[in-house]
Amino acid sequence: MERMAALLARRGPDGHRSLVLDGCGLAHALLLTGDRPEPAPGPFSLDEQLHLVCDARLDGRGELAQALRAAGEPADELAPSAELIARAYRAWGPACVERLVGDFAFALWDAPRRRLFCARDPLGVKPFYHAAAPDAFICSNTLGCVLLHPGIDVEVDEVAIADFLVHTAQVDAERTIRRAVRALAPGHRLWVEDGRVHVERYWRLPVDEPLRYRRVGDYVEHFVDLFATAVRERTPPGGVGVLMSGGHDSPAVAAMAVEALRDSADAGAGVRAFTAHSRGLFREEEGRYAAMAADALGIPVTWLDVDPYRAFERFGADPRMERPEPVPAPFLAATVDQWLQAAGHARVLLTGFGGDAVLRETPSRLTRLVASGHLLRAALEAARYVRHHGRIPRPGVRTWLARGAPPSPAEIPAWIDRGFARRVDLAGRVAAQASASPAFLSSDAPHPLRPEACEMIAGPLWPHLFATQDPGATGIPLEIRYPFFDVRLIRFLLSIPPAQWYNDKGLLRVAMRGRLPAPLLRRPKTPLPQDPVRVRRDAHGGGWLGGRTLGAEVEPWVDVARVPAITGGRAPGDGHPLWLNLRPLSLSVWLTQQGVEAAP
Repeated sequence: MERMAALLARRGPDGHRSLVLDGCGLAHALLLTGDRPEPAPGPFSLDEQLHLVCDARLDGRGELAQALRAAGEPADELAPSAELIARAYRAWGPACVERLVGDFAFALWDAPRRRLFCARDPLGVKPFYHAAAPDAFICSNTLGCVLLHPGIDVEVDEVAIADFLVHTAQVDAERTIRRAVRALAPGHRLWVEDGRVHVERYWRLPVDEPLRYRRVGDYVEHFVDLFATAVRERTPPGGVGVLMSGGHDSPAVAAMAVEALRDSADAGAGVRAFTAHSRGLFREEEGRYAAMAADALGIPVTWLDVDPYRAFERFGADPRMERPEPVPAPFLAATVDQWLQAAGHARVLLTGFGGDAVLRETPSRLTRLVASGHLLRAALEAARYVRHHGRIPRPGVRTWLARGAPPSPAEIPAWIDRGFARRVDLAGRVAAQASASPAFLSSDAPHPLRPEACEMIAGPLWPHLFATQDPGATGIPLEIRYPFFDVRLIRFLLSIPPAQWYNDKGLLRVAMRGRLPAPLLRRPKTPLPQDPVRVRRDAHGGGWLGGRTLGAEVEPWVDVARVPAITGGRAPGDGHPLWLNLRPLSLSVWLTQQGVEAAP
């Protein structure tokens, strides 16, 4: 317990404590983020019957406290999240998680019932891992803690390695890189009782009746209210950082954070933007638009010049480069340095991640309307789009022509070892994944209003991203928060009837008028004109990998002779596509860091 608590202190340096009970041990490490109320070091105990450890940030606290009081629990909305969760469990039992709003992972020991009850938030923002040893059940929000138990098999999972090499992340919501350790899937609860482990889903993406407002302005007002609430409840009164690009989503988050702190009586450091940019190595306009947004909002910017970074820089020399699972991030050092910059300002960093998923409508709507004979409807929607956005909408003919085509399976790289591919039936697995429905969806049928948005929100990459950016993985005392992944905001956005004015983030653009500069709001979504990885390779020449090459550590899974030499293998060629052919080296670096043996 002490060893596990000490490891947790990397993610929570503000005090840690362990509690050993009859049948259960709990450990908690505290990360103070400046929120009100400030949590106390756990574990939390309620009447010496319920004992809880959690990583939780609850929203809608007033509504939750009111419901608890109605259920007979003397709850205060200013109580720590751990207390509110414990009282919710005492009031409603395992159904309590259906009433919790926010980002959370927790484990609660119900001493009278000798039951361990655990849950993870609906969208999986907070990670949660668990494993069964011969004489114990171990769980944590930090993968390394579970691996410390001597009864846990630390062998790697070959299927997880296959998913990393093909998809860069785990496709199965419950799989981890370690064969014996499982992740609790988003929107799931778990309890251990009478020696048995039970897992069940408690949440799916909602399918509500469509909202029918008379005016576009009504949708905008509703969105602004929910978006402002999502940002405000994630913004500590003492200040916050914003990971800001030159797009629309993160500047919109920054604008709402500025408004949230404007009237805060104890506002201290305020809002500061953190922006990565190139001073000339490759062409990009992100920095210019980010500076434009920051000037309009009156907030300072801390810049990070990404030009000097080489591939896999500081891997093996800096423990902050280590990750509990492999990541396809050869330039992770730049990301770590930006997080360190942000942590020097505040303990919370907001991002605009998720805006693309929840704010885009299908690009083929006008063509679909015309093809189905709704010419007048198409004309009216096009006219409304012009009125609100000042330009002619794209009809989306190519997207419409691709309708009904089966999804393309992911590419299986030629350098995958053939024996390994047969062992895990990789071809069959990839084909099945292409047609599988994401686990969060309300049913196997597409969402009646926003099918594309649902597919993007429910995809497997988001929980993986959240886990890799969690303090338990980074070792940096910085909590990254995602306002667009607010279940109240998502419920509203999924209930808006499809309309062309909504396309290209029309709702956000209209809502941010007067808050962000017009040139930024008119800016179309623009990919980088150059591949940054290729530009770096060309700039740094043959030494761009720092002399790293593939060795025996990856041979059970990778045919090194087929990997281009420019990306660490032995084959000729320019290494294109670099982002794909660097995956074996990313795996190699991770295996070396973890001391994993070459044998599968």
